[in-house]
Amino acid sequence: MTREESFVQSIPFLTFQQRRMLLEQAQDLALWGLPGKDASVTTLWPECDITSKNDVRRAFSSFMSYMERLRKTGIDYSTFNPDYDFRGKGTAINTDFRSPERIMGKCPCPRDGEQTRCCNLRTLDAVQQCAFACAYCSIQSFYSQNEVRVLSDLGQHLDNMVLEEGTWHIGTGQSSDSLLLGDDYGTLTALESFANKHPDVVVELKTKSARTDWIHSGIPANIVSTWSVNANTPALKEEHLAANPKARIEAAARCAQAGHLVGFHIHPMVFFSGWENEYSDLVMSICDNIDPENVVMVGIGTLTFTKQNLRTLRQSGRPTRVTQMPLAPIAGKFSYDNETKRRMFRHVYSCFPQDWKDKVFFYLCMEDPSLWEPCLGRSYACNADFEADMKKFYMAKIHGKRTN
Repeated sequence: MTREESFVQSIPFLTFQQRRMLLEQAQDLALWGLPGKDASVTTLWPECDITSKNDVRRAFSSFMSYMERLRKTGIDYSTFNPDYDFRGKGTAINTDFRSPERIMGKCPCPRDGEQTRCCNLRTLDAVQQCAFACAYCSIQSFYSQNEVRVLSDLGQHLDNMVLEEGTWHIGTGQSSDSLLLGDDYGTLTALESFANKHPDVVVELKTKSARTDWIHSGIPANIVSTWSVNANTPALKEEHLAANPKARIEAAARCAQAGHLVGFHIHPMVFFSGWENEYSDLVMSICDNIDPENVVMVGIGTLTFTKQNLRTLRQSGRPTRVTQMPLAPIAGKFSYDNETKRRMFRHVYSCFPQDWKDKVFFYLCMEDPSLWEPCLGRSYACNADFEADMKKFYMAKIHGKRTN
């Protein structure tokens, strides 16, 4: 039991719920590594005598109000320099892993009630677990072992796969980084064979790597390689072991120059001190290096956590400030409030020149439908309309690439 946990346990008259919430705040404060008075529950807890339930209720309310103010101010990364070995976990590679019965899943969007605009993405677990150490990553909630599992029989599995009706868009970046291993173990070769067999299905790769050794002239046009990019500060402070944003954009540029379609996920955006200038610089870097004719899409979104994500992150002990956000309940998960999202998304979209807006499909990833119109200037009445428009645009780009 840590010193902070012992302190919380020693406070009299706390309800079970209050104690649980204080312990969560203690975990967050330990991860944030804030300086001085803001560093821990023991320094933030009001100095007062606790002789009754009313006393503890007032003290608890005062503490939680202060924590709420800390979360609303935005993250200050200038004081965040964690002394932690993010390479220390060590990640083995298991190339003898056989495919489970089911390797195809669905987008994690909450579809019930259409609380977000969902594109009906199918997900393919070609590789499981990731060697990068991004603080906010949900993959760490899926797998407990530090072992990247490569499906040794992926090609055979894909050859025998019967696609569910309506499948047109498959992503491989939900259970691992799609290009972490390049084609070292034949994963991309298997996906290329699958893409050639299903020319009307878009296979999307998603990465934070800067590898380009896998690029060759025979990649099918319906394989779209996408890079997840962020502003420099959150990339440096939170996306450990991944390539820096400049290197990712340069890798995307090399892929596009080789004649292949690319895309970008400006996701997850982080609300931090200096965010506006840094995201403007990120967009400028993308536009300076890539011709929009070679770009299919730009997805925009922000930090979103499930309860399990937060539990895993807090228990990991790895320093981070991503949980220093309001954690507003949104569509069954926790994220920024919609007003903060509106500011961030609208700003990023406004930084792109008009020719990008004319030639590239912009969308909000796993976000409230009410954000589309004020941020992108368009909206969809339902998920089916969004999916149909995305499919039409993607396939037009792919057809254009095939005929060039």
